[in-house]
Amino acid sequence: MFPFIYSITLVNETSQNSRQLILVGIIFLSTIILFTIGQLIIKYKRKKYHISILNSIISACIITFFSIAGLYAYQINIFGVKDISRKYLQKYERQKIDKQSTNDKTTYDAIQKMVMRDASKGLEKQGFVAIPSQNILLPIYNDAYSEKGLNAGANYANRSAVDPEGSKVPIMGQGNYGLAAHNFNDGHTGFSALQQSTNHDSPYLVNGQLKGSSWLNGKTILMANNKGIYRYVITGQTAVSSSQVSVLNPTRQPELTIISCLFPSTDFRIITRAKLRTTYTWRQAPSKYVSEFNLKVRNTNAHVDWWNPGVEEGANGDQGGLKK
Repeated sequence: MFPFIYSITLVNETSQNSRQLILVGIIFLSTIILFTIGQLIIKYKRKKYHISILNSIISACIITFFSIAGLYAYQINIFGVKDISRKYLQKYERQKIDKQSTNDKTTYDAIQKMVMRDASKGLEKQGFVAIPSQNILLPIYNDAYSEKGLNAGANYANRSAVDPEGSKVPIMGQGNYGLAAHNFNDGHTGFSALQQSTNHDSPYLVNGQLKGSSWLNGKTILMANNKGIYRYVITGQTAVSSSQVSVLNPTRQPELTIISCLFPSTDFRIITRAKLRTTYTWRQAPSKYVSEFNLKVRNTNAHVDWWNPGVEEGANGDQGGLKK
């Protein structure tokens, strides 16, 4: 199931490691240069012109060592330091953008057009998904089984045990709507923020046993298309193997099934389930829900510029087509 999600995640990890090696090299060279300049200044004031490159190299090695240790500790999330940083950053970003959104006068009709604007050639726009508590705002396209689709944002996933070819297009607000996006292991991009602890298999995989989590229970998920806005509420998370397509089987009750990779154990998937609570037309929807899709002021999070470059559809990109 989702072989593209698996292969792309491995490339993502390699790219991230390369980026960190470049950063370490910059730190090392910068330290040598700064210490050498510092020695020159001190020697000049003391009327001595002999400097020690060896001292600069030793100092650079010491600083680089601690920098590597710090980067490593942050990356593997020792003592949850990355999770804590993410939590406060999300809160800060949410407060700032909520304030901007309150003062913005963009109409419902304009927001609806932003949501349904065709922004990626070769893909069919289905709408948008917003998970406010996690600062997730992603376009929804029609192909969770291609690199192109997953690189563009979220996509509906419809290849189930009873429909292995995915012949039926899922409909928002009806049956089991499957949705998939990348986990970039950064706590922000794609569906990365749906993993409870960055770079930790727990609590989804413990001692080789697949488990679940309730940390997002009760949180709202909003889906939007041309007809209106659908409010779902998260009921739980479970972990499954990458081949368990039965999670996408049809259901009588309207549900949402979100699929994202577990990291670092990418052979498994995090399944986030939610149930439909309310359906609104664009005219009926509360302003607080409509504002979540105001791409003029809200950032989207589909791309990582160092590996998956592209133009975001939100305020951090082309502002829903408003930015020329």
